[in-house]
Amino acid sequence: MASRIALAALALLTAGLAGCAHEKVAVSGYRWAYLEAQQEAPRLAYGRPNSDDVVLMISCRPGQDQVDLSAVGLSGGELVLASGRTESRFAAAKVDNAMGDGGLLEARGKTSAPALAGFRKSGDLALLTKGERHDLTAGSADQGHVKAFFKACGA
Repeated sequence: MASRIALAALALLTAGLAGCAHEKVAVSGYRWAYLEAQQEAPRLAYGRPNSDDVVLMISCRPGQDQVDLSAVGLSGGELVLASGRTESRFAAAKVDNAMGDGGLLEARGKTSAPALAGFRKSGDLALLTKGERHDLTAGSADQGHVKAFFKACGA
């Protein structure tokens, strides 16, 4: 799914993450950041600013209706995102990473998936795990990052 470079980059970003992603989401201070580099696909990360602590990474292929999703410390066979009352389920696979912190859950889906389309428009996003809803909503300061990411993706 994800290229080895993207996997290595996410492993480096998540080096400081301890515990499960759903435990980290409840902690304040997490924000969305749009990451762009000439040689890499556009990425949108939810984590603690200026740190390696990343919960969710979304990357896209510009001009294609496709996203790759990576979450740290989750288990199961799918990633479930929600925006408002809309849910999108993405088949996922667990991938061990070099940091040994519980692995990554990776999924691939469409940029136009209902939850991502809602997120693009409103900034509202939640990660659903084990029957719990974990808020990842982009605050007003972060909505520009979300819009820039989806614009770069061509969505």
